[in-house]
Amino acid sequence: MEFVEIELTQGNLNHDHLYLSSVIEFFPPDSIGGSNDSNLAPRALEVHSGIASPVRTDIAGDKKIFRRRAWVGEFFKVHNLAAGDRVIIEKTGADRYHVHPKRA
Repeated sequence: MEFVEIELTQGNLNHDHLYLSSVIEFFPPDSIGGSNDSNLAPRALEVHSGIASPVRTDIAGDKKIFRRRAWVGEFFKVHNLAAGDRVIIEKTGADRYHVHPKRA
């Protein structure tokens, strides 16, 4: 099983996103698109977070965040996450990922 770990910042919590820049090589290059919806990547990822239906999204290449991010704020709230907490992103299939809090 492959996975990466990222640390949450206050910016993540304020803007409902996950910074992927430190782990961008973990994702397929063709899943990284341009800066807006008119420049979507050719490959979409299926992201499971345990709080809602899976999300199909690419990565916004300019910001290096999941482009679809409406689910992220709920994910933070449900798991009571704060700046400094760590999140695991696991690859569970060809284009499938599971995002979950790291627990001690």
